[in-house]
Amino acid sequence: MPAPPSGFAAFRRRVLLALGLVVAIVVGTFVGTNVLVEAKLSSVARADLRLAPTPAGGGGNFLMIGSDTRSFVSTDFDQQAFGESAGGQRSDTIMVLHVDPDSERSLLVSFPRDLWVNIPGQGESKINAAFNDGPQAVVDTLESEFGVPIQHYLEVNFDSFRQIVDAVGSVPVFFPAAARDALSLLDVPAPGCVELDGAQALSFVRSRHLELLDPTTGRWQSADAIPDIGRIARQQAFLRVLGRKSMNTAMSNPLKGNDIIDSALGQLTLDQDFGRTDVFALVDAFAADDAASGPESITVPNTPATKGGQSVLEVKQPEADALLTRLRDFNTVVPDAPPAASDASPADTKVKVLNASGVTDAAAKALAGLTDAGFEGGATGNADGSLETTEVRYRPGAEAEAALVASYVSGPVKVVEDGSVSGADVTVVLGRGFGGITTPAPAASAAPAPTGAPVDPASLAPVPGDC
Repeated sequence: MPAPPSGFAAFRRRVLLALGLVVAIVVGTFVGTNVLVEAKLSSVARADLRLAPTPAGGGGNFLMIGSDTRSFVSTDFDQQAFGESAGGQRSDTIMVLHVDPDSERSLLVSFPRDLWVNIPGQGESKINAAFNDGPQAVVDTLESEFGVPIQHYLEVNFDSFRQIVDAVGSVPVFFPAAARDALSLLDVPAPGCVELDGAQALSFVRSRHLELLDPTTGRWQSADAIPDIGRIARQQAFLRVLGRKSMNTAMSNPLKGNDIIDSALGQLTLDQDFGRTDVFALVDAFAADDAASGPESITVPNTPATKGGQSVLEVKQPEADALLTRLRDFNTVVPDAPPAASDASPADTKVKVLNASGVTDAAAKALAGLTDAGFEGGATGNADGSLETTEVRYRPGAEAEAALVASYVSGPVKVVEDGSVSGADVTVVLGRGFGGITTPAPAASAAPAPTGAPVDPASLAPVPGDC
């Protein structure tokens, strides 16, 4: 039988988001209506794992793993799309959902499958090899290699995705042009609103070689300059529509809702203590009407390398530490939105830097980065004690200057007024989450396309739910 296409592996990296979203919304709906959620959870497969205790203030890190089992393959279509079942267990999807009750948004961090790590009991290898020894090996690797504690575990089978869509009925996607992907088997012969069933939806969200028929030339053209970026955007949009439709269906039709929740939970494996409180945590993390209020999604910063003759990814520092610090911290205080920086300029802003990060020479390097960016340099030194999150402290009246400085600081930042600031307009106190000084990207400005310019196929990209 044909080998599975390359898009298949890429899809597994995102299917967790679908299942997390749908499980959260649908199970949350049933929690709210008191419909036998305990009985539903009691039927889910469990994994007996050694996990970190729940933080004192609540929340936790949810390890989310996607299994690549193909045991569901039974039809010619499945064999063509996925290939036959392979022995053993592997995972190309390792994500950690960080839920902090004190934060306005949760954080979803993806650990690339090729990340080079030291796996306890195995030695150095790509991180996805840890799953060969079972989920406990992944938990232990995240703890030992990155210092990230894991409080809960969730494992999914990607076939649940299409089962959920079929339980909902279908999901509408508007195609402004005919679309196809020979590898994912997507085939939309004409523009218009298409109600995708489970199999079609799977082909759509897996598509990384999407082609659109350009109506001005009659030629098929790639929809994406960068396939992964285009695919991710389509997936995120599709998953939001799927989540909303799942919730609406469950509320309006309890029998349908029961089918949806059975599809979502049917192939899950949870840790032994996963209960109603944790369901609520998923609801808060995923069930947002506004996409901007959902999880902040980030991939562990990495850089290409070669180890033992194979291409791998190495963790990129200090950017990775800034992110990992956020996964370790369950007491994040979310400050008010910082003031606008439009009325300040680097040349008119004097900055002092203090080090509370524990990293030698961090203050001097940060000040050098700021002066290189045009700021007036002040003094450097060590702060009393240590901080997790970098603070940008400003003298009264220097709100705009503080906002401008904060825009150059990588990693989590708090902007606070401080009447004790002296010798500068702004004092930056570096925390352990400090990720360096970076120049903020300028605001993008859209210019109209010149008359007679060729049509950009990406502008014809399918729009989930826009029917």
